[in-house]
Amino acid sequence: LDPEILRTRSFGEAPMLAARVRAGQLPPVAERLPTHPLVLVPNHEVGRYGGTIRRALAEEVVETRGVTKTLNDGLMGYERPLARSVQLNLAESFEYSDGGKTAVVRIREGVKWSDGHPFTVNDILFWYYDVVLNSGAREMVFMEGALGWVFGGELATLEKLDLLTLKVSCKSPLGRLPVVLSQGFFALPKHFLASFHPKYAPDATYENFRERSREHLRLFSPGVPSLSAWIPVQWVRGQRIVMERNPYYWKIDSAGNQLPYADGLEFRIIQNPEVILLNFINGELDLFGRYFRDSLINMMRAEAAKGTFNLHGTVPQYSAGFYPNLDAPKAALRNAFRKRDVRIALSHAINREEINQVLYQGTLVPAGYSLAPSSPYFSEESSRMYSDFDPSKAKKLLDAAGLRDSDGDGFRELLDGSRFEVTIDSRISQSDVCELVAEQWREIGIKVNLFPALRDILGVRLATAAFDIAYWDIEGAEDPLSRKSSFAILGPKIAPIWHLNAYEEGPEWLWEATRVLHAAENAIDSDEVREHMILLRDVHTENIPIIGIGLRSTMWGSHLRLGNVPDLTTASGVYRGWSRPVMHEQLFIRE
Repeated sequence: LDPEILRTRSFGEAPMLAARVRAGQLPPVAERLPTHPLVLVPNHEVGRYGGTIRRALAEEVVETRGVTKTLNDGLMGYERPLARSVQLNLAESFEYSDGGKTAVVRIREGVKWSDGHPFTVNDILFWYYDVVLNSGAREMVFMEGALGWVFGGELATLEKLDLLTLKVSCKSPLGRLPVVLSQGFFALPKHFLASFHPKYAPDATYENFRERSREHLRLFSPGVPSLSAWIPVQWVRGQRIVMERNPYYWKIDSAGNQLPYADGLEFRIIQNPEVILLNFINGELDLFGRYFRDSLINMMRAEAAKGTFNLHGTVPQYSAGFYPNLDAPKAALRNAFRKRDVRIALSHAINREEINQVLYQGTLVPAGYSLAPSSPYFSEESSRMYSDFDPSKAKKLLDAAGLRDSDGDGFRELLDGSRFEVTIDSRISQSDVCELVAEQWREIGIKVNLFPALRDILGVRLATAAFDIAYWDIEGAEDPLSRKSSFAILGPKIAPIWHLNAYEEGPEWLWEATRVLHAAENAIDSDEVREHMILLRDVHTENIPIIGIGLRSTMWGSHLRLGNVPDLTTASGVYRGWSRPVMHEQLFIRE
């Protein structure tokens, strides 16, 4: 940024906002921007103002994450479009002291909520103490945010040094704190919500506060203050969510123009992913990625060849994997899954290349389970462990575990004499992979049933350990520090979904992984972090709690009318999914 622009505060702004300034409805742009706005260097060129970016959601209330991953900004954030580092965002500075047990975070001076009210540390403390840690006030989404603030088994303490300076402290070092500050859950507009909170309004009730603060209502209801690039102006349930630029958005481009470039962002509600793709192909939507399905690859390639849109890819990541439930409802099955050799046998019995050719059109790289390629601790050798197709080895491992076909019916028996029979839970859209694997596991003597269902139903079964094997996304393989519960035992029932009872019954290797993860999250020296993370990788890979099938890039598309579209992104949920790396605030509509 030219220092003269910052000195004279001669920023550019959208014509629609300039008109409101002339009409006396808004202060000048120089007064709306912080003292030091965050400068976002455009992907390809300085954009132009105007137009609306058009997206789709399958359903608004259940699909709020499609919006939060697009809009939410944390105090810090992963580098975009590729997450090679953690960078300052709403925070202007970050410093450790006391051996890493204390961190001081300074908010950018002059950042304002979308209604013009100053954003301060009070908003962070309101979110943390009055909502997240208040069982009467919080809903589940806030509980998810709270888990990240546990360091060494205890919650961090947050203090206000002044309106713009936050002090975070704990008895354990806070090495993982930059990752926590990148997640997007960190503040609520106290000046707006406090009037509904019993602590601040005697006539208020927690029931009403929970309703007012529900995630989808805060996201979609006009009038709720936000720090995002766009704010809702219309919500027609079941049809569309219309958003308009936030006049107080705190980012600029490298030429000094306030972002976003697009005047609006619209989400149309279209329940069928294939219909969403057809709308995109017909030019009615500008981006297609969230609802990508492997079955759509050929159609997308064929249509892109006509020159109406561009196809893009993501950094390879793990496709979904099979989760044997170490707390399966049936005791004999539970005991079988707790044997490492049984899990190794299940992995060797999968013909990944067949899955690649039949379902992925050659885009899947066969692999097992380890950390993902976007992790700085990725190892190609580790990713291939136990992934070769060897049904003979699988049979020998099962025989050695005492799981044999004693009655000659073609199926093995568990140690209690019952048939080795499992049910695989999966989303309906992923049942084709399970069908192939079911046939492959039957070849080694395991009877397999399938239970394809909606995501919400499967989520309940996962949360209550009411499944045998689940085919589910491999979460956190890019950055275990951001998904600790996928790799460690955090407390009673706060453990990996494949072993919710691990606090009482967990194996020594998982406790070792827990100790290593805690050491990594406490470390503030990068070399020390690396040492711990490699050990964590190896412990998990060698003990194979999840059976992966391979690495693959996700395909997504952008309409030709969009400018500044990144060529390569990441689709990992750790990095806020496919949406946030696209950097919507710097996309623009071409003339």
